[in-house]
Amino acid sequence: MKSLGKPVKKTDKELYRLLSEKIASGDYVFKKHAKQRLEDREINDLEVLDILQGKSKRDRHRNKSKDKYESGNQDWNYCIEGQNLDKYRIRIIISFADDLMPIITVMWI
Repeated sequence: MKSLGKPVKKTDKELYRLLSEKIASGDYVFKKHAKQRLEDREINDLEVLDILQGKSKRDRHRNKSKDKYESGNQDWNYCIEGQNLDKYRIRIIISFADDLMPIITVMWI
């Protein structure tokens, strides 16, 4: 049985390694909320994946002040920020559940 306690927050190194693994293997999913936000804000899903992967000129960084734990979840919600090729800043909230990386929401900042 899984522990009901608060999980340990991932280090930057662990988080970036998992991001790379999950995207490379296709083990990620845009949650319904994220899909709606992409459409509402006219953000391309490839822009999101490029930022999460840390591609060149995307200025990927973690905003730990926006990381959040919600009781009952398997892991923390992690905040990754970066920019698209037009230099518009984008914030992405992701987590990890079972073998998937849910992309929870996406927004302009």
